[in-house]
Amino acid sequence: MFVDKPGETASAGIWGVKLNGEPPQWITSQVGIFSPDFKYVAYPKATETVIAEVNGGKHWVVREAGGRSISFSPDSKSISWQVSSSLVNFDLRTVDVWVAKVDGTNAKKIASLFGGGVSGWLPDSAKMLVTIRKEANTDPILSVLNIADGKLTPITQSPGFRSTMPSPEGGWIIYQISFSGDANKDGVWVIRSDGKDLKRLEVFGSYRWRSEGKILFVPLETITGKQSHRFVEVDAATGNIRAITDPNITSFRIANGDWSLSPDGKRAAFLNAEDRNLWMLDLP
Repeated sequence: MFVDKPGETASAGIWGVKLNGEPPQWITSQVGIFSPDFKYVAYPKATETVIAEVNGGKHWVVREAGGRSISFSPDSKSISWQVSSSLVNFDLRTVDVWVAKVDGTNAKKIASLFGGGVSGWLPDSAKMLVTIRKEANTDPILSVLNIADGKLTPITQSPGFRSTMPSPEGGWIIYQISFSGDANKDGVWVIRSDGKDLKRLEVFGSYRWRSEGKILFVPLETITGKQSHRFVEVDAATGNIRAITDPNITSFRIANGDWSLSPDGKRAAFLNAEDRNLWMLDLP
């Protein structure tokens, strides 16, 4: 899937192309947040939050969300959103976390988080990754929020969490720390979701989970002239780094960090910096 307006008379919107390179097909002009199964799309309409079927006529208004952005659960059966208590700095305000069924029914508040918020759903669709502070001027705590009973289970505490991402089966969490003021804390870190095996990785850059326990990186390196980016794979348990592509054999340059990994981890699609076209790379 990609956003495009391929010609003067073509519709602007989301297009799709098959992996065999057949001509792209127009999917939809609706801009919004799509469910993982691509069955639903959420978008604001004035002060309302609307959930609609992508290929159907049904739509629902989630009145409790009040025009706020929502997040779909991995199984596409539930939605969540956040309601801030005030406009003060994020580390001093309380955020209420709400969940509902995908059609907006059974809406309920499940937690209030001081100085934090939701980082995302865990793969089982029964829990969320959140951050919370015990009090003002303290480091946030990365925690697991159980949706059924609102119970919070702390994982680790850090000066800040960026690009937090659970592994495909939820056994690991990867995150980035930047501008903490301590060079020993800045970098990309992994930790088991039970709080064990915390380690800083010896690579920094753009990352995606390739499979459970395996992370694919585009390392942040100086690229000049016709030099190439490259992919490396990191083992979360050991920290070992394995080269996936060799710039001397497979040369490519990704524009603006715009790349995506297939769900099975076997292919990478990216916007080519040389010709501004979409390219696909089969990964060994």
